[in-house]
Amino acid sequence: MEIYRLFAAIRPPDDIVLDLSRLQTGVDSAKWSSPEKFHITLGFFGDVTGEQAELLDEKLAGISCAPFELSLSGVGHFGKSEPHALWVGVNESLELTRLHKAVKSAAQTANVKLERREYTPHVTLAYLKSYPDIEGIVKWEHFWNGFKSGPFLVDRFFLYSSWRRKSGANLYKSEAGYPLLGS
Repeated sequence: MEIYRLFAAIRPPDDIVLDLSRLQTGVDSAKWSSPEKFHITLGFFGDVTGEQAELLDEKLAGISCAPFELSLSGVGHFGKSEPHALWVGVNESLELTRLHKAVKSAAQTANVKLERREYTPHVTLAYLKSYPDIEGIVKWEHFWNGFKSGPFLVDRFFLYSSWRRKSGANLYKSEAGYPLLGS
């Protein structure tokens, strides 16, 4: 039985990706993500069977949501006792919350479990090595905290697979795209 590691996400437009890539400097313990991996997760599904993946694809394709605008601002890190990731925040958006809930509902209907963490929309810029450079992280956050992107149109989202490699970061592959055509 084939198993897929899947997540649904929004891909920021190229100009925003370029702006984000400019923030990737100044923290020695950071393993910076390649810009083609930048995304805003709508739902992480984890490992699913081929049959579940087909049903999930069908349910995601049935989501009705109108296009909307998003913007990014601020930076931070995940990991209270030991930071493990650097991120850029997504400004609050009722439409994004609705889309996340629709993705969650589609997953439940397809009998696919979504991760249980509270939904905190962000773009991950880096993962941090063990024993991170705390001073570098603090300086980075202080320097980039005023970061703001311009608004960008979200008119589609994607289903991605994540493939583990023997060495290096996981490989992401877009498996399907879903236009936002609702009213």
